[in-house]
Amino acid sequence: MIKKIFNIPNLLFAAAVATAFAGADFELKFPAAYLAALAAFEIAFIYRLIRAKTKITAALDLYSVVFGFFLLWDLSVKVFKVLPYNLLPPPQNVFHVFTVDYADMLNGFFQSMYLIIVSVGLGMGFGIFFGLFVGWHKKAREAISPIINLIAAVPALVYAPYIVAIAPTFRSASIIVIFMGIFFPTMINMVSNVQNVGQKLIDSARSLNLSDFSILIKVLLPECAIPLLGSLRIRIATAFMILTMAETIGADAGLGYYVKRWVAWSDYTKTFAGIILIAVVVTAINALIGLFERKALIWVKSPN
Repeated sequence: MIKKIFNIPNLLFAAAVATAFAGADFELKFPAAYLAALAAFEIAFIYRLIRAKTKITAALDLYSVVFGFFLLWDLSVKVFKVLPYNLLPPPQNVFHVFTVDYADMLNGFFQSMYLIIVSVGLGMGFGIFFGLFVGWHKKAREAISPIINLIAAVPALVYAPYIVAIAPTFRSASIIVIFMGIFFPTMINMVSNVQNVGQKLIDSARSLNLSDFSILIKVLLPECAIPLLGSLRIRIATAFMILTMAETIGADAGLGYYVKRWVAWSDYTKTFAGIILIAVVVTAINALIGLFERKALIWVKSPN
C-alpha cells in the first residue's frame, strides 16, 4: 500500500501541482483547467495501480513520464526560461484556453470528424470491394495493378494543394484527398490478401457449388477484410495527417485550421491548445478502435 502512495509518479504529480502556483514575471491564468488535467491523469494512475495485482512497473514508468513532462514544461517557462514567454507559454495558460475557446474547438472537432468518417468510410469501403474484384480476376489484376501501384506511390499530401484549389468547396476537396490517401493502400492490401488466400479454401467453396459471386462475398471478403480492419488505426492516423495538412491550406473550420489560424496570429498559447486537442482526439479514436478490435475481432487473435 505504501508503494502505491509514495512513488515517483505521485511525487512528480505533487511537484507539478505546486509549480502551477509558482509566480512568474508575466501574466498567469488561474490553473484550474491545468489542475483538472493533472488530476485526471492522477485518477487514471491510481485506478491502474488498484487494478494491477502484480506488474505495476509499466504504469509507474508511463505516469512518471507524463507528470515529469508537465513539471519540466512548467519549470522551463517559469524558472529556467529557456524560450521567450510568447513562444513557450506555461501549461496553465494553455489549458485555460479550453475553458474560454471551447465553442470554436467543438465546432472544429465536429467539422473534422465529419470529414474523417465520410472519407475513411468511402476509402476503405471502395478499396475493399475493388481490391476484392481485382484480386480475384487475374486479367483485371494484371491490367490495373501496375496503374494502382504507380498512383499509390505518390503521397496524397503532394496533390492536396492542387485538389483544394480546383475543387468547388473545401469539404469536397478534403473528402477527395483523404479518400485517395485511403483508397489506394486499402485496395493494394486487399489484392494482396486475396492472392494469399489458400487454394484449398477456394476449392472447398467450389465443391459446395458456390458461384463466383458467393465465393467473393461469403468466403474471400471475410477472410481478407479482417486484416484490413485490424489496420484501421493506421488508416485513421493517415487520414488525420492528410486532413490537418489540407485544413492548413484552404479551410475555414476544423482542428487543423484552428492551429493554423492562431499560428498566423502568433498566438502560441492557443496553438499549443489546438495541438493538444488533436492529440487527445487521435488518442481517443485509437482507444475506441482498440476496444472494437478486442470485442469484434477476438477470434483472429492468437490463443496465446
